[in-house]
Order: sequence, then C-alpha cells, then structure tokens
Amino acid sequence: AGSAYKLEGAWIAKVDGSTGQWTYVLSADSSGRRASGHGSIDIGLFVSPESDTSSPILVEMEMTGPKTLSAYSVWYGLKELSPMAPLDPTRELVYIGVVTSTGEFVAPNELENAHYFEFYDATADADGNGLPDPGETPFATLNLTTRDTRLPSP
Repeated sequence: AGSAYKLEGAWIAKVDGSTGQWTYVLSADSSGRRASGHGSIDIGLFVSPESDTSSPILVEMEMTGPKTLSAYSVWYGLKELSPMAPLDPTRELVYIGVVTSTGEFVAPNELENAHYFEFYDATADADGNGLPDPGETPFATLNLTTRDTRLPSP
C-alpha cells in the first residue's frame, strides 16, 4: 500500500478558505520518496506593494512516513523594471519567500498540507546564495493549509 504514495507528477494546490492556488511539478528519485520540483503561484497573496510579480517556486520534498511528507520551498517577489540599455536588469529582488510544510496523503492522488510561510526582505541574503541568512528575521509570517490534487494520468 505504501508504494501508492509517491512524490511525483503534476499537482494543483488550493488554499483552504481562499482563492489562493499554486501549481507544481515533482520529479522523484527512483524510490519515489524524495523529489525536487518547481512551480508557479497562480493566485497569490498580497505581500509587498513593491513586488508586482514572482519567480517560479523551487521545492524539495521527502516522505517522512508511509503517507506523510515534509517540504521546503523558496521563491522570490520581484519588481519589473524598465531597462534603458542592453544588459540592464529587467527585474529586481524585493523579497524572499520561504515555506516549510508537512503533509499527508489522504488518497494516492490527494494531499492535505500545512504550510508555514516566512517573508524576508531582499537584504536578508547578504551572502548572495538566494536564501535568507541564518539569524535574519522575517518581516511577515503566515500559516495556511492546502488540499493538493495530482493530475490524473491520461
């Protein structure tokens, strides 16, 4: 029965009690118990007046039990710029979004997840590795839950 619960495929995450939605695709290792992926925020939350777009989501997931998982995700709030010359940047980083999640398969193609969001100012990444530096404080946090549905195979 445990083999039915694998981290792979294309998923739609709907935020409970809201219109929020994101979509993501997971590519699993051979065990199906660990996966990397990317996705997009389709209907997001207002975070910063300075941000008018976002980057794709990057995610790492791992099964922690027969039907349970943990995940870590990051994405960036961006501001569109008006470049005037070749090689001028087209966007600037406004904030870093980080999410730690736990979830449980309630069916082979359905997950219930709890997410803890942290939003950091772009300056929280002084070492330039794309992640908030240890000890930095988020300017906002949020807890929410989602029901995620895997796209059916044709």
